[in-house]
Order: sequence, then C-alpha cells, then structure tokens
Amino acid sequence: MSMNIAASTKNMARDEWLRIRRKGIGGSDASAVAGLNRYKSPVGVYLDKTGQIEPDEAGEAAYWGNVLEDVVAREFTVQTGLRVQRSNKLYQHPKHKFMLGNVDRLILDKGGRGLGILECKTASAYKMGEWEDEQVPDEYAIQLQHYMAVLGVDYGYFAVLI
Repeated sequence: MSMNIAASTKNMARDEWLRIRRKGIGGSDASAVAGLNRYKSPVGVYLDKTGQIEPDEAGEAAYWGNVLEDVVAREFTVQTGLRVQRSNKLYQHPKHKFMLGNVDRLILDKGGRGLGILECKTASAYKMGEWEDEQVPDEYAIQLQHYMAVLGVDYGYFAVLI
C-alpha cells in the first residue's frame, strides 16, 4: 500500500505544523465541519483555514493527552498484543488532496489485518459515560474514519485512559 505523505513532522516546529495543516482538513476538523465537535464549529474551521483567526493554544487537557500518549499506546500493546509505532508524518489522501491526517500511531498487525490506526485518548472521570459499553464520542469516531480514508486502511482502534 502506498500512502501519500504531505510532510514529515519529526522535530517540526508547531508554527510550521499549523501552517501545513491550514492547507486542508484534518481529523479533528472533519467532525467540526460535520457540526459534531463540541469544541470547534464549522465557521471556526473556515476562519482558521483562511488565516482569519489564530488557533488556540493547547489547554491543560491537550497537554496531558500528549504527555500520556506513549503510556496509553504501550498499554494498548500490552493488552492486545498488537505492535504499534509512531508515524511522525502528515498524510494526504491520494485523490482528495484537502484531506490530511496526523495519526497517533500505526498498528502493524502481521497476523492478518495489516496496517491500522491507533488513536490514543485521555478523558476525565467526568466523561467516563461517553465511553461506556464501547461507545465512542462522535467527534472521535469521525476523526478515525477520516484518518482511515486518508491512509486507505480498513480498521482502527481507540485506546482511552480515563
């Protein structure tokens, strides 16, 4: 499988990453465009992409999500036996160039399913109900579906630390 890579993000400055992301719709943008993101509106995505507003600085929840991402990914491997790796790339859909994706991890399932996507999330105990009975909040489900389309893979997982 050949994936289109828009840029390597390893050691990329945040300002440069934001500049490249403005060239298309990423996974978190997709749910906002669909009107299903509680943190961002379709108009907010438009204003961001056209440079009319500056993106917000990451808050404390996003900070801890980034800090704990490696822990969540390692535990996913322990619990499932599936091998994962960081990708450090911004992917682009081969046909629909506006579709971009920065995945948390790639799953390398040599046992049959091939390449997949792992999205690592952290959530407050107050949001536990959103994840009960294997439910996934809409904004995250759309994010993963967007990434699957961009990379051309047919499965993905969420690993969530509550």
